[in-house]
Amino acid sequence: MTTKDNNNLHFDVSTGLKRVLGRELITDDEVAIFELVKNSFDAGADSVQLYFGDEAIVVADNGSGMSYEDLRDKWLFVAYSSKRTNRPTGDFRNIAAKRHHYAGSKGIGRFSSDRLGEEVVIQSRPKGSAKRVHRLTVDWELFENDSQEHFDKVPVRYVEQHAFDLPPKLHKFESSLKHGTIVTIRRLRRPWSRQRILHLKASLAKLINPFGEEVDAFRIDITAPDEEANDKQLKLQYSKDKEKLLPKDIVNGQIGNFIFSTLQEKTTFIRVIIDGEELFTTLTDRGEVIYRIVEPNPYNHLANAGFRCEIYYLNQSAKSTFTRRVGLPSVQFGSVFLFRNNFRVYPIGEDGDDWFGFSRRKQQGYARFLGTREVIGRADVSGSDEDFQEASSRNQGLIETPAVGQLRKAVMDHCLKRLEKYVVPVSWVDKVEATTDDLSRLMTDPGRARVSVALANLVDNDKIHLLQYSKQLVSLINERSSEFEASLVSLRAIAEKTSDKKMLARLDAAERRFDDLRKSEADARRVADKALKQVEAANLRATTAETEVETERRRAHFLESFVNVDTATILNLHHQVTIYAVDIAQQIENFLAETAGKTSIPRDSILKTLEQMAFLNRKVMSVTKFAAKANFKLDAEKIETDLAAFISDYIEQIARTTGSARLQIGVENTHPGMKIRFNPIDASIIVDNLISNAKKAKASRIQFVLSQGETGSLTIHVSDNGRGLAPGTNRSRIFEMGYTTTQSSGLGLYHVRQALGEMGGSIEPEDQETKGFGFIIKISAKGRRV
Repeated sequence: MTTKDNNNLHFDVSTGLKRVLGRELITDDEVAIFELVKNSFDAGADSVQLYFGDEAIVVADNGSGMSYEDLRDKWLFVAYSSKRTNRPTGDFRNIAAKRHHYAGSKGIGRFSSDRLGEEVVIQSRPKGSAKRVHRLTVDWELFENDSQEHFDKVPVRYVEQHAFDLPPKLHKFESSLKHGTIVTIRRLRRPWSRQRILHLKASLAKLINPFGEEVDAFRIDITAPDEEANDKQLKLQYSKDKEKLLPKDIVNGQIGNFIFSTLQEKTTFIRVIIDGEELFTTLTDRGEVIYRIVEPNPYNHLANAGFRCEIYYLNQSAKSTFTRRVGLPSVQFGSVFLFRNNFRVYPIGEDGDDWFGFSRRKQQGYARFLGTREVIGRADVSGSDEDFQEASSRNQGLIETPAVGQLRKAVMDHCLKRLEKYVVPVSWVDKVEATTDDLSRLMTDPGRARVSVALANLVDNDKIHLLQYSKQLVSLINERSSEFEASLVSLRAIAEKTSDKKMLARLDAAERRFDDLRKSEADARRVADKALKQVEAANLRATTAETEVETERRRAHFLESFVNVDTATILNLHHQVTIYAVDIAQQIENFLAETAGKTSIPRDSILKTLEQMAFLNRKVMSVTKFAAKANFKLDAEKIETDLAAFISDYIEQIARTTGSARLQIGVENTHPGMKIRFNPIDASIIVDNLISNAKKAKASRIQFVLSQGETGSLTIHVSDNGRGLAPGTNRSRIFEMGYTTTQSSGLGLYHVRQALGEMGGSIEPEDQETKGFGFIIKISAKGRRV
């Protein structure tokens, strides 16, 4: 074999390269438009106009523009990208906005126009003192004539012109255009129907920014003259029907998706940011910051990549809001999108895509893990192709690198799993939470206890520093709550983590009160049991036996009248009242002992003690109201029966007969039945307090409507025709202990919420269309776990 010296061979390129880099590489029309929009973004534009006419598509931007040299040496230089190189000072991209990384960097995006049409016209004026517009015309069909022809032999027409040439509908944009680039695609390969443009609009909303935040002040507007009449007719129709028209149904106008600014107030979301050597996490639940922590960053490849991730958990209520606002179910919208240099990386996050592995993991623990159907969000990174490079086909995600591997792990371990460790133990255990878009169910003692436990488990790590937490939800709960002891352990761990001496002191005081309360209850039961035994012994010695008369029962839980009160019932009534009376006496004794020798006592301490006694007193009042009619023993802590029927019967047989003639009490029960275990005294306290409030508001009528809610739960709508809330009342505080704007104690609604919390329920205000005020109560079909 022989060789010739100094006669090296080299590659030659035929016109067939155009097809390879154009229609064969970019196989989707939307992706082709994405490429053109990315070029505008990279040129520092803050406004892009997309125009769809009968015979042309126009992509116009106000970016830095290109000079004659830029067009000749860069735009016409195939596969050259100035984004990859160290650019000279005068390069047009150095004049662009302050963007450190670019959405595209392969130097082939210009061929995307071949996918859309047979001819492309480039008009560009660089930023600076230049006045003339440079114009290039490329006829892609000339590259199709002969595949043997050399690529660089096909002519590209160039001329200079005095001004930009845009369609009449874009003249307003043109009048303010001092510099920028206009790409006009002619002889379109496919027509653009209304449906195609709407689909593109929805995709572009996700491409740029689906989260309602400003991203480099970049906006896109669509102008389609042929669809203006249809848009106008649609707006008129919706106006007549008094319905809200969704932006997704209108072709013309700005592209945007602001649903997430609404969702932030209605769902749970986590935000994770990596800043150098530190990783910051903030978890927010329906507008309330639950915690903010910082810890060492374990991802070295992401230290300077601008990593930021937001993931939203969508419960049933949030999903309904999303569908109503966006016009399609969240699962069809997508899951967690990935943005590289502020632009979408396709198809990551699309319906059916599982690039992060959420769905595969969900299959391993359906009831324990979050999957793509429950979450939606975005992850952002910035960086060079060395770390984050898109596949050449533009719709295959990122090429695997060490940085990409750490990106996946960060999203999974520090975003999804962190969100999961809050949602599963706090929200999923309460089925009614799925239909709630506020914190009402978490404001109960059981709800706050769950939040405290979740936070304590999170910060039980020497590397995690707790910067902030919700004082509203992570706080002391009532000593009567069955969750008190578990909550106390969690709160102590949090207080020690934050070196909160005041919180530790409050916890010590609460623990002492709890011990006193438990001792008081034990003493009260001993006294009551002793008295009961003495009476029973006396009865045995009695010479005459009482004849028991069994009357027919009018209801499942209450007897028809008071006339047949047997000895056992009287003893039962006496026993229960004795327990509460001795307990009240012990509370007074404890308070006097604690305050002995003190010249001043904090209001909070007095309020705490009075609240405990007031609650016990309400129990006494409830016992005396219906113990004589109950066919169960009130010395039992809980009963298991149909709660809806119990409440309905109590209102009809007890509340009505013992209430005031000035207040008409109505009840309507359509619930098919919900058998749970609950304390009957708690149920009576709820009804009695709401009736008492109606009386104080000078109402002449109060109505209780019991119906079936989601998953068989019990919903109770309570409404009266009284004076409503007093002027100046803060609605968000009416369930706080001691809060009042009248002469009342401010304990009634607090007791209602506490009692409901023990039953697995919640209460929130409900606006009335007419005079008066209302509440909506929701109680889970499973009640509290006992």
